[in-house]
Amino acid sequence: MDPAEARRILVHGSTGPTPCKIGIRVIAGILDFGVVTVVLFWVSLLTREQKPDGTFSLPAWVVIVYIVWWLLYYGLFEYLWNGQTPGKRVARIKVVMGGGAALTPMAAAKRTLARPVDLFPFITPYALGILWIVVTGENRRQRLGDKWAGTKVIKVDEDD
Repeated sequence: MDPAEARRILVHGSTGPTPCKIGIRVIAGILDFGVVTVVLFWVSLLTREQKPDGTFSLPAWVVIVYIVWWLLYYGLFEYLWNGQTPGKRVARIKVVMGGGAALTPMAAAKRTLARPVDLFPFITPYALGILWIVVTGENRRQRLGDKWAGTKVIKVDEDD
């Protein structure tokens, strides 16, 4: 390895595949948010209970269903679908380990568990995650979950 490449790795990170641009990640995120929301809408519609005054409420356990669905959606899809959720698949991007290897179950879990932190502040969802992607620079483009899990999101090659 030449000294310039060694310095680049030291300053900017691994020699693995180049991360995708932030805009395509946002598009994939919006698509995934749509899928998650539609499922939660139907769960709400099917589990609502009518009160005597004619209004509706949801049983308390539905909150747990919401949280579990939201976390499993990202973690399981990314692990079982070769680093892709439905939104990432449409956007033609995927999550890989820093050097380009396939996503591990532990990395998928870490990315998913860090999602609530990236989502903060809840008034402007994913503002912290997007800010972190910008701050880490174009050679990394990692949200906090990526940093913790040692992953990056890349464009899918035509042969994938």
